[in-house]
Amino acid sequence: MDVATEIERILGHSVLDPFGILGVARNCTTDDVKTAYRSKSRQIHPDKARHDQARPAFEKLKAAEAELMDDTKRVSIQNMMAEARRELSADWKAEVTSGARRLEDADESTSAFDDAAFAKYKAIMIDIEWRRRQKLKEAMAAQGTAAKKEEEATNEKRQKRQADKAWEDNRDVRVSDWRKFQAKGGKSKKSKTKKTKQG
Repeated sequence: MDVATEIERILGHSVLDPFGILGVARNCTTDDVKTAYRSKSRQIHPDKARHDQARPAFEKLKAAEAELMDDTKRVSIQNMMAEARRELSADWKAEVTSGARRLEDADESTSAFDDAAFAKYKAIMIDIEWRRRQKLKEAMAAQGTAAKKEEEATNEKRQKRQADKAWEDNRDVRVSDWRKFQAKGGKSKKSKTKKTKQG
């Protein structure tokens, strides 16, 4: 495969399919991943390949290799793909039973099944990502609400401290005013208002 074709092939694959990007089987080992990466990275490396899309293709290849070299991630992707195949198989069998699909069109060894299974896997992954983002959004909103409540509580405490301090600072003035009031006999003056006669 020439450089341009390989670059286009890599860029044409979904980032959700690191196996397809590297061109390895879905039950591959880390050795298979290393071999495929070494071969393809030499071919499309931006320093060697004279193609304007060599760098993005190389970055995509590198990301796929990193994902599949991580045992946990690789096994997780394999499990999700296997789950998508199981779900699709059950769907197709139900369609055959209901008469919505012919038995010969429900063959799981065909490329049509592989394509449909990958589409289902993508849908599952997109749904998982959407849910993850929703949870993150909710967590951030809750965090924002908690931070706002904490700020309000802090402001309230500060205002109370300021009010208490002001009360303490004015105590001498209040005591002095009270003593003056007591010295005058403790009676407050009532202002007399003259009533004007209407007539």
